[in-house]
Amino acid sequence: MKTNKKSPFTGGSVELLSELATTTFRGERYQYTSYYYRCNDTGRFFTDNDLDDKSLDQVYDQYRLRHGIPSKAEIKQIREQYDLSALAMSKILGLGDNQYRLYEDGTIPVESVGKLIALARQKVNMLALLGSSKALFPEKEYNRYYEKITSSAVSIVLPIYTPFYQKQGCMEQPSGQLIQKKIAKNIIYKKENYATAVNYE
Repeated sequence: MKTNKKSPFTGGSVELLSELATTTFRGERYQYTSYYYRCNDTGRFFTDNDLDDKSLDQVYDQYRLRHGIPSKAEIKQIREQYDLSALAMSKILGLGDNQYRLYEDGTIPVESVGKLIALARQKVNMLALLGSSKALFPEKEYNRYYEKITSSAVSIVLPIYTPFYQKQGCMEQPSGQLIQKKIAKNIIYKKENYATAVNYE
């Protein structure tokens, strides 16, 4: 594959090559496409930071997908949908002060933290997390975060297997589907019913 990159050994032309490779990340094996250059003058192989990142990003993406961890762009979007700072998100989620920003920059959270961040997509979950962290904030600051979350454009979504709905005999509703009407055993459930069930005002 042709490329405009020059050889660090001779300044001459190089060829971009690739091959399947495997690596271990956090105790799990992953297959990915490894990219590298070959110097046409010497036959020597080399990589650069961009190629290394291109290779490793495949592994990280597979790990995120396997364990339900949002991408760094999604992690940033989750925070921005509530108009909160990275520091506020870290405190609400019970993380270190700079931790959320690191995840936005590409650091991969452990599985439990990744799933916690994914849960924060839903407004009712975010409010529950804020409520459990209330003691960490002065009242004025807490009220400001509460207002930001409640006034956000995030729709109320019913998670899979919500205990309240199971107890009432409702059928499963896929995650991500807006709650509009739910009919089961001759009972109609609207968005307001779910909001009441999870103590969401």
